[in-house]
Amino acid sequence: MLKLYTLFTLFIFSGSLGFYAQGKALKMDSDLIDSLMEKHTFLSTNGVQMPYRLFNPINEKNEKIPLLIFLHGRGDRGIDNGTRIYHEAGMIVNTNSLLTTQMQLKYPCYILVPQCSDKTENEEWAKWVGNSPETPFKGLGDDGTYIMSQQPSESGETALQLIEQIIKDKNIDTDRVYIIGLSMGGFGTWEFTARKPNLFAGAVPMAGYSDPNQLENIKHIPFWIFHGDMDKWNPVAGSRTMFKLLSDGQADVRYTEYKNTGHGESFKKAFNEVELIPWLFSKRRKTNSSQQKL
Repeated sequence: MLKLYTLFTLFIFSGSLGFYAQGKALKMDSDLIDSLMEKHTFLSTNGVQMPYRLFNPINEKNEKIPLLIFLHGRGDRGIDNGTRIYHEAGMIVNTNSLLTTQMQLKYPCYILVPQCSDKTENEEWAKWVGNSPETPFKGLGDDGTYIMSQQPSESGETALQLIEQIIKDKNIDTDRVYIIGLSMGGFGTWEFTARKPNLFAGAVPMAGYSDPNQLENIKHIPFWIFHGDMDKWNPVAGSRTMFKLLSDGQADVRYTEYKNTGHGESFKKAFNEVELIPWLFSKRRKTNSSQQKL
């Protein structure tokens, strides 16, 4: 793996992979991304086997560096661990991917992409009151909100265990653990920060439902919220509500709402925001005094 990445580094500087054309940055080759996003499986204490991808950067100085987690949407649930679990993650697949040498020099990080199970119709990153195999969407309000269940979903619980295991196994800066999620992953981003409020240094929920009752748990965490105003799947009202509540609570929060934009298009626009990665990587963990620090 090290040899592959070393060759990759040399190719970038020589231009052999075509990342630059007359000074203009181009997209990274998809096969190379697939090889760098290593396949693994994690067994949780609840007996769930979770496929995941992990990008291991070259860390020659052996310094503690950030961990970035990406949570995919509902359509990418399963056990195949294929490229689809990160195909909408712009910070991996877009121009100036975080996997490239030039971006790793600026923003060195591990990147973790777990895959949510689809063993039941209702299995998601989040778990809310009313959510069951028979009624998978019961409890989701027209206002873009829900009430978080006392117990997490199996996939949610497993993913949180996986994150903590990666932090133990790798040289992670525990004050710089970041999470980005879209659609179902947007649900998960809100929920993971609520269930582990002292784990994350910054969060980016895109077009997801949320639970306003969790405000006190999460208001110390910096958020950049994204949504499209014409989203037919997950109502924009939920993101508007969370932005107002966090703003009123003097939180570090930004909100970008795209005009005349539907569900999927909002993710694409969000990942094209040039300030997104610099903003996220500038954040360091703050703690909620009522919760124990990891």
